[in-house]
Amino acid sequence: MDTIEKYRRYVITSCTKGVEPVVVDHAHGATITDIVGKTYLDCFAGISVVNAGHCNEQVNAAAKAQIDRLIHANVYSYCLTPAADLAEKLAEILPDPLEKTFFCNSGAEAIEGALRAIKKFNGRRETISLMASFHGRTYGTLSITGQSGRKRGGGPYAPGSAFAPVPYCYRCLFHM
Repeated sequence: MDTIEKYRRYVITSCTKGVEPVVVDHAHGATITDIVGKTYLDCFAGISVVNAGHCNEQVNAAAKAQIDRLIHANVYSYCLTPAADLAEKLAEILPDPLEKTFFCNSGAEAIEGALRAIKKFNGRRETISLMASFHGRTYGTLSITGQSGRKRGGGPYAPGSAFAPVPYCYRCLFHM
């Protein structure tokens, strides 16, 4: 059974309209190469998480050096120098009074943390998101996601979410 057939049978891809039938063998920079040698420009950049480019030599060297020292340790269980250094750098460049950093594992977890923070610090329980927005696939992030197709069959979601039209004149919801 080939990779495409295994995807059809065993991988949940319902979060997208479709998966390109490209079996990636390797990648470098913004180019991916499939198993028969055909190259493609990767406009997704790993869905915006590897926009330093695939196999970036500096990123690879830093990752390999870290792997040789320590693969993983929770920043909430131990004090880690790279985490402390990054938090310090962020505190230097962020405006006052922002000086604390919340390290997390994903964009969805970051959004969930932001939702908790705004509700805690402003005392409000409602949010406004844009129609057609996407924030993640967790319960909280789907609650504020404005794409009905991603939410179909999974609710009810958290209350207090309102949605506003996207201010995008090129594809105006109101055809103006």
